[in-house]
Amino acid sequence: MLTVKTIRRDVGGMLLLLIVSYLQINHSLVFAGDLKKGDIKSFNSEASVSWESKPKEVDKGSGLQLLLSASEGMGFVYAARKSDKGQDLFFTHSHNTGDTFSKSYRVNDTEGEVSFHGENGPLLKQGPGIGKYAVWAGGNDIKFARSMNFGRSFLPSIKVNDDNEKSYHSFQTMEVSPDGTIYIAWLDGRGKETNLPGTSSLYLARSSNQGASFEKNIKVAGDVCPCCRPALTFDDSGNVYISWRHVDKDNNRVVVVSSSADKGQTWAGKVQVTQKGWKVNGCPHSGASMEFQDGKLFISWYSAAGNRAALRAGLSHDKGKSFTYLGEVQGKVLDANHPDIQMIKGDAWIIFQGRDPESDDGWGVIRPWLVKIESDGTSSTPSKVPFLGDSVAYPYLFSGSGGRIYATWTEIGEKENKAVLCRGRFVK
Repeated sequence: MLTVKTIRRDVGGMLLLLIVSYLQINHSLVFAGDLKKGDIKSFNSEASVSWESKPKEVDKGSGLQLLLSASEGMGFVYAARKSDKGQDLFFTHSHNTGDTFSKSYRVNDTEGEVSFHGENGPLLKQGPGIGKYAVWAGGNDIKFARSMNFGRSFLPSIKVNDDNEKSYHSFQTMEVSPDGTIYIAWLDGRGKETNLPGTSSLYLARSSNQGASFEKNIKVAGDVCPCCRPALTFDDSGNVYISWRHVDKDNNRVVVVSSSADKGQTWAGKVQVTQKGWKVNGCPHSGASMEFQDGKLFISWYSAAGNRAALRAGLSHDKGKSFTYLGEVQGKVLDANHPDIQMIKGDAWIIFQGRDPESDDGWGVIRPWLVKIESDGTSSTPSKVPFLGDSVAYPYLFSGSGGRIYATWTEIGEKENKAVLCRGRFVK
């Protein structure tokens, strides 16, 4: 961007006009490299949501996930340590839109088996009809359980990975396709012989019988960043999309997307969302978030390329065959990370965590923020989401009915973590 500075000064009654121009490098464009660029533009208005002033503490715990019914009844799962045997997965209800919560109960069969750290948190999804599905990392395996009675109880869990190796299986994600097929993807220690040192494999499992069983595991990719959770989504034609952070030989890590036209049985070649990635000898513990709606595939991810911690966003109009870089979306927020996208009427709403640049010289506690990317790629100024005051980790966004919207996250206290719910409404 070319900037012109004008300095006016009177010298001996004469007006001296000095024009100094200089070239200012925009780091986000440098990051994009040879990438197909879109117009990086924004509008000044904030994302228009009115939040409750004080969020609700659902329980002591971490990784709160929300499931909404058509009546706006709520189901939650979260990880908590309520005994000396380790962490467990708990389920609770709310029948009054989050005013109060029922007594929680344990979902996992083996007490203390739940492994939750970083992005390796539990997930809860709605199946067709009354089915509710939970997935978590249990010991060295990916565990799945389902409720077929409106969440009153969960059936015994089953193992999703079909091997008996002691290598790790973790950083799972789960989505349910429009036809009811359950897809679970995770990072897997199998493939050490062919993968680059320090990387993982990406595996997938499917269930077409509402989680009663899962089919044979499918290897999607190797040379995968070993602790960045993958993402799954679907389009209106039944195509499946998966993203992960790929690792090259020189430790360049770049977010990629692949698609499947046969329900995940085979996968097309990976497509880089950006031409240049982030060279780092280590795993950032931060995967992308990806959603499809109205012919557009949105993706957002964290990168510290160019010595700049930021959230980037991309958009594909051709079902993941190519991507347009939309630029950074965190505005002036510092240390922005862990985006979660929710598509609402064609716009991508993203919740993320970051520090307020005006709080404690930019070192205030990490809090939640909300930004909207409209269908044409323009983004709003990030707006603050109320929180309880401790540092926020791993926020998630959920769209309700009747103009309502919900956010969940973990607040990390000195002695214990809190599983937090915040309720909001869209403002016209």
